[in-house]
Amino acid sequence: MYLHIDPTQVPPVVEVREPDDFKSFKVVIEAPEHAWIAPDVLAELAGRGDDKQWRQHLTGMLEFAASKGWSDDAGRVRAHVEIRTRTV
Repeated sequence: MYLHIDPTQVPPVVEVREPDDFKSFKVVIEAPEHAWIAPDVLAELAGRGDDKQWRQHLTGMLEFAASKGWSDDAGRVRAHVEIRTRTV
């Protein structure tokens, strides 16, 4: 049996899958390979939107991303999704 988590839903969806399989247990997180982030949201979350130098660096990063095809028509930038594991 396993818990299937879909963090792309709001709120995230958690389901028990294969509930009759008692020989294994795991958590499966189904996430996309990339996330699309709006630059204004990024600036707000960073808390640096009023920092002119920081904004210039952000603009440079976004221009580079656009030159590589890593932005969409809405102006969002594509970010890789990493799943980090840690021992608890």
